[in-house]
Amino acid sequence: MNVIRQFLSKPISVLDVGCNVGAWLGNCAKRWPDTRLAGIDINEASLATAKLRVPVADIRRSGAEAIPFEDESFQYVTCIEVLEHLPNELRPAAFAEIRRVLCTGGKLVMTVPHAGLFSWLDSNNMRFRFPAIYRWLIGRGKRDGNYETLARKVEWHEHFTLEELIALAGNGWELHHVERGGLFLYPLMDWLSWPFYKMGLSNNPIRLMFEKIAGWDYSINFGLASYGILIVLRKK
Repeated sequence: MNVIRQFLSKPISVLDVGCNVGAWLGNCAKRWPDTRLAGIDINEASLATAKLRVPVADIRRSGAEAIPFEDESFQYVTCIEVLEHLPNELRPAAFAEIRRVLCTGGKLVMTVPHAGLFSWLDSNNMRFRFPAIYRWLIGRGKRDGNYETLARKVEWHEHFTLEELIALAGNGWELHHVERGGLFLYPLMDWLSWPFYKMGLSNNPIRLMFEKIAGWDYSINFGLASYGILIVLRKK
């Protein structure tokens, strides 16, 4: 799956919901230096990095359920692996806010974990499946503090079907495109990467090799068995 393929021409404006450290916005800035870029996230440390990384972008601290931009402000909104981190009750609000800030005819490009054959291998749910082991290995996750400042908690990493995503999105959208990808190598490489992250060795050549294998797996469409899904919704 390739997010960039969903942009048929140079975009006028892009908002990245859940921009984290600004990797995707940085990619956009290099490809389209004249495009107006913006991003939101709730992680203050990540936002500080994003602002340094992409100084041309308008980056603000906010959740997806309360986007601090005017109506019809953006041609594109990207939301990459974010929806699954929101509480169930906030997901419809996030779609409504994204639709509000999109121009008529604008597009939402979203990726989320898919309810495929190996969704049970998701390492993000280790804290829920094996809480004692998680506390022993990790203790307190890096994301916990950021969520607590907004009176939220880390959520179960939901895996969605296409039908569930369309239902959450609500009315006023047209399904423009769907892609699926990944099987078991993608989540397996995530598990194998954990010790490297724990030791602060995220740039270790072996861990980077795991990342390449995961990316290769994610690029292959395994249909309904796939581990991930990308959807493009057009605002009517």
